Amino acid sequence: MLGNEHTQDDVIDAIGSDAKADTLAEGAAPAPSLSDIDRAVAFRLAGQLYGLPIERVDEIQQLAELLPVPDDDPALVGLIELRGAVIPVLDLRTLVGLEGVPYTLETPMVFCTAGSHRICLIVDSVEDVVDLPPQSVQPPSGVYALADKMLGTVRLPQGVLMLLDVDRLVPAA
Repeated sequence: MLGNEHTQDDVIDAIGSDAKADTLAEGAAPAPSLSDIDRAVAFRLAGQLYGLPIERVDEIQQLAELLPVPDDDPALVGLIELRGAVIPVLDLRTLVGLEGVPYTLETPMVFCTAGSHRICLIVDSVEDVVDLPPQSVQPPSGVYALADKMLGTVRLPQGVLMLLDVDRLVPAA
């Protein structure tokens, strides 16, 4: 948590559900321009701060039972049924090239929209919804191995946030 003043429920409340339902009903959300991104859901993987534009995040929940799925993609860890929809669950650590860690009942799942589909990303911890200073998102440097899956980087008081592009993380969604 950033400053330990917010709970996961606070982050969920900040995301809101009405706007997310509208986005899903309309299909894929348009890719935001860097100057349009003013808030992000921040989370950690292996201690590093990552984020997704808040417009792409639908909700956050703690880990629930996953339905096994026969697939050779190591990032696809199962399926989850949520309000009548079956949603693929992906380990974001694997998607960004990090070694996996065991899940616990406290492991957060970030439900988001990739393309025109809902997906669920497993992360290490959810930090907060953060405000991004105007014009602060810088295009990613080509030296980052993840540059082709990022929208950019943002310098925040708590560290550098790597802003991910969920459509490029999960292109088949």
